[in-house]
Amino acid sequence: MEIIEAAKTKPYGFVPFSPGAGAGGHCIPIDPLYLSWKLKALNYNARFIQLASEINAGMPEYVRDKVVDALNEEGKPLKGARVLVLGVAYKENISDLRESRRWK
Repeated sequence: MEIIEAAKTKPYGFVPFSPGAGAGGHCIPIDPLYLSWKLKALNYNARFIQLASEINAGMPEYVRDKVVDALNEEGKPLKGARVLVLGVAYKENISDLRESRRWK
């Protein structure tokens, strides 16, 4: 978050994006993987795209762990806790929930 705040100070067209519980919608999580798949046909390994996908896929567990840590710091058990989750779309004012990460 400190890096995002520092980047906001730049005078040129910086648009801040805040990390969340995973990329949702249709194009953001899918299109890069399609590009990576096509590049494999050309014997090119798009490792950066694969790493980004792995990080996105792990975000729900990361967020869950942060919630558990916060509950523990307050001395509250996870079992029976009620947690309100707001903003499940990947971008504000978007109702497209396709590919949004879900917990089981």
